[in-house]
Amino acid sequence: MERIIEILRSAKSAAIIPHISADGDAVGSCKAMAEMLRSMGADAAVYLEEPLEQRLSFLDGGMELYNGSDTEHDVCIVLDCGDEGRIGSRMPIVSRAEKVINIDHHRTNTYFGDENYVDADASATGELLVRLFKAMGAELTDKAAEYLYTAICSDTGCFAYSNTSPATMRAAAELMEHAFDHAEIARLLFDCVSINTALMRAELTSRIHSYYGGKLRIVTADEEFAAKYGVEPNDIQGLVDIPRSIEGTEVAVSIKQMEGKIKASLRSNGSADVASAAQELGGGGHTRAAGCTVDAPDLETAESIIVRAFERSLS
Repeated sequence: MERIIEILRSAKSAAIIPHISADGDAVGSCKAMAEMLRSMGADAAVYLEEPLEQRLSFLDGGMELYNGSDTEHDVCIVLDCGDEGRIGSRMPIVSRAEKVINIDHHRTNTYFGDENYVDADASATGELLVRLFKAMGAELTDKAAEYLYTAICSDTGCFAYSNTSPATMRAAAELMEHAFDHAEIARLLFDCVSINTALMRAELTSRIHSYYGGKLRIVTADEEFAAKYGVEPNDIQGLVDIPRSIEGTEVAVSIKQMEGKIKASLRSNGSADVASAAQELGGGGHTRAAGCTVDAPDLETAESIIVRAFERSLS
């Protein structure tokens, strides 16, 4: 961590990059990093791969959609990203930077940075940044604290998931000393959807497929399904929580076919290691939360591949 602190203190211009399909932890962490670097006198730009999902629209602003143009920064900070494959089209930004810092909490991280701060025991990358800024002796701005709280709240399911530790709660308590509305953040993250999204989720609930006596449950959706309800493809997020909430589910999976790619989100309610299954399919993540891109021609084939991946552990 000491070397990372030195680089951040001396940085004059920083590019900050979250993983593709950026979630609340990734976006919150990036915005907090940009806020803190700017407060220390550095230029900082956050580059997104695609527009944010509607659920995270309250975090929008102050970030750029990368358009392939040349960018010059002396340091590139990649946050909440387990490997270079999840950087996407923004790899030229990483390649041109003098130093690359990789800060992440995924167990499957490949340590691709010049400097790496990876701790799989942390609940969120936002929790790691709380530690980092404290070690720097940097006083958090209220906005940075709000963004970090959002990051941690997002990845812990509002502190309900098993990755929530005493250290997580202490970090959140410190952040709550700052001026922001923590209850509103929780509402926007978990209790605020459009009527169209609610109707879409209702149909998806009726379409859950169960395997291995209900231990594995899967939902699938594609762009046509999104269009049916007038929902943007990148707003079809959090679908894995639909089968995950069903009693008896040990592993929940959502499979989405968007823009020619089939992506799967995997969640474990028990002892099943979904990160290992995701790694076998070219992805990665945490023991209880992981993801991958499935090499398959259609959703049905992708579903069959996922089912086979859990045959040994759930059958």
